[in-house]
Amino acid sequence: MKKDFIRLTLSLLILVSIFYIFQQKQIAKESITYFPIDPTVTFPKANTTLTFSKKRFDEYSILWESNSSINKLAYLRQDMSLLYANGKLISTMGEWKQNTLELSEKKTVVERESNYLQAITFHYAEIHDASERIFSSQKISADNLYVINSKFENTPIFFHHPNNLVEKDWAKTLDKEAFDYAEYAYRQGLKKFHISADQYHTKLLLTELTQYNDAPLPHFSKEQSAKIIGQLTEGLYKNYFLGIIKEDGTIADPIGSSIPIILISDNHLLILFTTVDDEPIVLRQQISTL
Repeated sequence: MKKDFIRLTLSLLILVSIFYIFQQKQIAKESITYFPIDPTVTFPKANTTLTFSKKRFDEYSILWESNSSINKLAYLRQDMSLLYANGKLISTMGEWKQNTLELSEKKTVVERESNYLQAITFHYAEIHDASERIFSSQKISADNLYVINSKFENTPIFFHHPNNLVEKDWAKTLDKEAFDYAEYAYRQGLKKFHISADQYHTKLLLTELTQYNDAPLPHFSKEQSAKIIGQLTEGLYKNYFLGIIKEDGTIADPIGSSIPIILISDNHLLILFTTVDDEPIVLRQQISTL
């Protein structure tokens, strides 16, 4: 009887421990949260790369990688990566680790069509100091790759930047396709939610945010911009990457959604995109410059 009681107690303790560990991992996994930026924490390395891998029959594969490191040990390191093809989200990656400096992830993506591929990664670190105050640090990296897959060619044409007339013509065609799709989704959102674009001084594609790693957003200081981008990253993670809350309350997978377009005013910003089934979505974020 006593042995059975001991076995039962041990079993319960093990189950509680497993549940606690799982719960803590889930909390950490869903914890991209903006905290005041620690200016002493930097990213010596933050890269996103797209590499043509191989062709098999009518398909080709792309190796998609992100790598980052910081100069101080972080309580939590987390990356959120998004991959778009001709303006539509086709894949995501999300990696996290505790008590580490470096983080890396990779994925092989298989496609058939000619594509303008755009990848963007939000690199995040949560830092706890000796007084248990919490800070964060962030960096954005991106890469793009054009792949022209023709049945008349044994090997697809691929390049990061066009170097000749043929490549320039293809880049122009695929750029337009991606832009037109994002712009269509954006216009759908303006119409549905009765938004006047004239009220906003800045309009950006999500994939253009890398230019503001070291430069301030228009109308804001560098410090204010870092806070805006940090809070934007948190919002995208919770309301886009993990799933899109639709008007009927259901959660939609972000795969197939359009590249978000960001509209910025002095006191708030909007994030506009459509889901895979063409439903316009708008996310709103207040801007506090204090």
